Amino acid sequence: MSLFAIVVDFLEFHELFRFINHDTSGKGILICTISDTCVEIEKLCVVAFGNTTIEKKYMKSSHFENVSESVIANQNKKLFIMLARLYIYLLAFLSIGYTFASVCVTNGPLGMITGAIQNWQITASSTYPKEWDKKCSEKYARVYLPNKYGWCSKYKSSSEWLKIDLGVAARVTGVMTQGRGDGKEWVTSFKVSYSMDDYNEAYVTDQYENHKVFEGNTDAFSIKHTYLDRPVIARYIKFHTVHWHRHPSMRVEVLGCQLCKEQIGLPPYGKIRASTWAKSRKKSSCQPEDGNILSNKAWCAKKQNEHQWIEIDVGPPTLITGILTKGRADSKKQHWVTRFKITYSNDSQVWYQYKDAHNAEPRLFGGNNDKNTDRTHYINSPFVARYVRFHPLEWHGKISMRVGLLGCPHTGSCGDQFMRVNEDTPCVENLAFKKEAWINSKRHYKRHIRNRITQGHASRAVDGFIDQDVHRCTILDNIYGDNPVWTVDLGHNVDVSGVVIYTWQGFDEKKDTATSEHLNNLDRLVIYVDDKSKGDDDSSVTGNMCGYITKINGALSSDKIHMQCVRPQKGRFVLIEAWGASNSYSRLFSAVLCEVMVYA
Repeated sequence: MSLFAIVVDFLEFHELFRFINHDTSGKGILICTISDTCVEIEKLCVVAFGNTTIEKKYMKSSHFENVSESVIANQNKKLFIMLARLYIYLLAFLSIGYTFASVCVTNGPLGMITGAIQNWQITASSTYPKEWDKKCSEKYARVYLPNKYGWCSKYKSSSEWLKIDLGVAARVTGVMTQGRGDGKEWVTSFKVSYSMDDYNEAYVTDQYENHKVFEGNTDAFSIKHTYLDRPVIARYIKFHTVHWHRHPSMRVEVLGCQLCKEQIGLPPYGKIRASTWAKSRKKSSCQPEDGNILSNKAWCAKKQNEHQWIEIDVGPPTLITGILTKGRADSKKQHWVTRFKITYSNDSQVWYQYKDAHNAEPRLFGGNNDKNTDRTHYINSPFVARYVRFHPLEWHGKISMRVGLLGCPHTGSCGDQFMRVNEDTPCVENLAFKKEAWINSKRHYKRHIRNRITQGHASRAVDGFIDQDVHRCTILDNIYGDNPVWTVDLGHNVDVSGVVIYTWQGFDEKKDTATSEHLNNLDRLVIYVDDKSKGDDDSSVTGNMCGYITKINGALSSDKIHMQCVRPQKGRFVLIEAWGASNSYSRLFSAVLCEVMVYA
């Protein structure tokens, strides 16, 4: 079912809203359609999430000053703000092709048992002093820990709570609870609240819209699985003790499905650049690529100042939910970054400093305390970006770090500027997309190989259309030159790792005798990478050869030709030279290039 999702961007707690229509498929939040200008009332829109309904009347106003609201089911303003934030978060999912309903298919423990949720993500209203009992701590509030370990509140009060930060928003469907395992202490009933931002909080409610009180455990050892009547989407889950046996003590797990918590931008698909880097013998360390989080080395800045940065290019823009950092591991010296900030961009031209919601100043992140322990920061306001830069501000020894990102792996179509080498690989940048291209003879584009097929311009091979229609393709032939060469200017020197060529696969047209003969006379395609372009003369190419493919076993007739360079070749220009068969009766040959893609 197609839905138009209304996303509310709540500004500084004021009743000023911007609305965005977003079309998606699959189950999602309830919607209503409004005009693009929103200058008059179209209808009463009912926005619903879970069992909460919010009515909004959109009045005639360019800034929506006259907005009247009524919140049904006794929900307060904080809840409305929380829902607004949730819609923004969901829009980020939808904008990159994700919906919880369509992608979240695996439901299970979210990290308390496995340790994926780290100790710092578990907090409580109070904890029994360790001087009195060393086995009572928030970090022990994990199901299946040895008996006598657990979280024990300091006070016997119904105002005590245990909070779990899931790091990234999840679709929560239930919880698991367990007593302390000492035969004496457990929670017999509890409530659950949830939040996206750790500030605007809502309780799970029953069918009467009251805070639902869940039945807890009946002993200190057994595990109780409790379903939520309706799943909730939240980052923070809080357990509120209501009744208990002897003392409020418990161990817990949160159940559900969580997206966008995977490492993204990893090599070889993610690309890393840096402002400067220190020289090392034979480039054995300190290079930008050594700065990925999986490396056992690190990026080392050449200069020690606040103008240094290291950048990750994740490919197609996607949702960023967390960042990872480490220090330099391959040196006896103690080098790591202790404080940094991040910026992000989608075009590498316009950059935005990351700021938490309602904070006018850029967020300063704490770095590492040693060179080997990784540090994770979950983003309070996830953002969609292609490029993320880490800017060291303070450091121990010298600027050296390894960096990584958490977020949503890109799915679906790659979109403009990107390509897949095969159908199962991640999207990488197509360096040739809509770049300047030409053929070595200036008259070449005016010619044709038969009267009813218009000659393809050189630029058609980089226009982004892989539709293998001859009218969208570039035809490279030797009618006016013995060595026809197609060239694309990548704009600057890059390390070219390979080239993918989509060829013409027409059927009726191939029945034409002349056309078929010209294609059959093609003997090979040779691909070169060079730092200078070839002139309009008819000489052969002399650049660094990436590779070649011949007509043996019909290889040139494949609809898709992939040529991976023996080793990456640095250059600004990629050239494709067509060779004809020497033993053919006719010396005329043609190559049809429908799309040429280049990757680093």
